[in-house]
Amino acid sequence: MNKKITVVSAFLLMLCLGGVYAWSLIASELVNSFGYTTTETQIIFGLLIAVFPLTMIGAGKLAPVIGPSRISLASAFLFTSGYLLAGLSRGSFPAVLIGISLFSGMATGLGYWVALTIPVQLYPERKGLITGLTSAGFGLGALVLSKLAGFVLQSGRDVFQLFVIIAVLYGLIILFASRFIKIDNSLNRVSTPASSIRVVKNPVFLKLFLGIFFGTFAGLLIVGSLKLIGMESGMDNNIIILSVSLLSVANFTGRIFWGAVSDRIGAGLSIVAALFIQAAGISLLSISSLSGTKFLLVTLIIGLGFGGNFVLFARETAQKFGVAQLGSVYPYVFLGYAAAGIGGPVIGGLLNDLNGTFSFSIYIAALMSLAGALLYFPSLSLFRQRKSIFPEES
Repeated sequence: MNKKITVVSAFLLMLCLGGVYAWSLIASELVNSFGYTTTETQIIFGLLIAVFPLTMIGAGKLAPVIGPSRISLASAFLFTSGYLLAGLSRGSFPAVLIGISLFSGMATGLGYWVALTIPVQLYPERKGLITGLTSAGFGLGALVLSKLAGFVLQSGRDVFQLFVIIAVLYGLIILFASRFIKIDNSLNRVSTPASSIRVVKNPVFLKLFLGIFFGTFAGLLIVGSLKLIGMESGMDNNIIILSVSLLSVANFTGRIFWGAVSDRIGAGLSIVAALFIQAAGISLLSISSLSGTKFLLVTLIIGLGFGGNFVLFARETAQKFGVAQLGSVYPYVFLGYAAAGIGGPVIGGLLNDLNGTFSFSIYIAALMSLAGALLYFPSLSLFRQRKSIFPEES
């Protein structure tokens, strides 16, 4: 088995699944051309983000029984089915909700579990870097999909035709990548899952859960509405589209950067730095006099900090619970992301609908990111670290 091919395949799978972060472009089309409310578009996005981590728990329990290859094949099937349903819905909100949020959300959870946990088990000595490299594909996905969406929409097709194209093209790529994501049986790494009760009662778990909740609540609130925030700030449409692409590039770069940094200084200090950077960037969005160039710079700062959430908490989970248990423990940690997926985008959209401005949402997002950073600030930590949790190697 070629371990490098497995890592590259995991990156490709993540690249397809990460297109969800270009949702703000799709949301604006649904609002402007099909009469959706901002709240409805963020319910779709938020529910997808919630379903995604919940499905990862099931993937962790199924892996020892059916293996990672079949899990990734199921991801391809559900992804294609979900986007086809949305594309053929003729604008029906319930159909889009089921197709994108439920089916695509489950596909994302299954695929993400495989792409995140298998490569890091092949390179246990480089937890941060490998987690950063594979999850970087997820961060870059918005850039790829934003380019595809721009081309399709500018050609005269609508957003529902775009859904059909995504279903076919991305579904085939996920199917292809799935063939090469395998683990050497001699490593015996897909182990019996840890007891869920034992995991959630541990104070280290609670700290991880709250940290990823605060960090991703803030980031998702901004990511899901970035185009609408740009429009409110008076940005040119070309600047807005470029900002979505730059956010994706920064998210991509941030995952690799924070992964490498965490291997040197540890995940704890890296989390503090990443979430402080994210909070600072979000705060700058509240400045009404931002020029187009400054808006793009702020977007880069937010993306760099946001990307750290998806590397650092996974790396810290592997460090504290052991690499062999990453696949069974991290999905529970990732439930913090699920809660953030419902809370962040939906609250952001609802406050905008009620007040006619994103200002309140921006302030809330900045405070949440700051709270996550303070949780891991050494002198303020309320949680005592344990030397080891499970006997497995880390």
